[in-house]
Amino acid sequence: MKKLVFSLVVLVSVTAFVTGCAKGGNKNYILATGGTGGTYYPFGGAIANIWNTKIEGMNVTAQSTGASAENLRLISKGEAEFAIVQNDVMDYAYNGTDMFEGTKLGNLATVGTLYPEVIQIAASVSSGITSVADMKGKRVSVGDAGSGVEFNAKQILADIMS
Repeated sequence: MKKLVFSLVVLVSVTAFVTGCAKGGNKNYILATGGTGGTYYPFGGAIANIWNTKIEGMNVTAQSTGASAENLRLISKGEAEFAIVQNDVMDYAYNGTDMFEGTKLGNLATVGTLYPEVIQIAASVSSGITSVADMKGKRVSVGDAGSGVEFNAKQILADIMS
């Protein structure tokens, strides 16, 4: 129930913000998402559809991108107004750490949390993998190049790769 209430508060807050920005005529916005085969793109498309149909003068386009890291760069450069990103990747960008080492991005603000992102590791029974350590020397999928998922996978696998 708390998650539902929080989600509604975030939706109302964003709606109020966007409505204020849209007064005085139509405004076009970009909502940076992720690849078309991932979660962010259809989720962003649904958000854009709600905003476009419920807020007068609103025109939001869900744009397919390389996901979190690219989205933060787009926001920072003013090439997108909204983005869906992993919270840890936003922290790295804001503080100039990890995948953004030495490059702090500005012009970033958090609107709200959409849903928790859980890291899952799966392997077939026939692989014999029952722990992260068992992945050493195996071929594993780590997500799209440059993505937050790839960075998280490298963090998890760092001990067995050395």
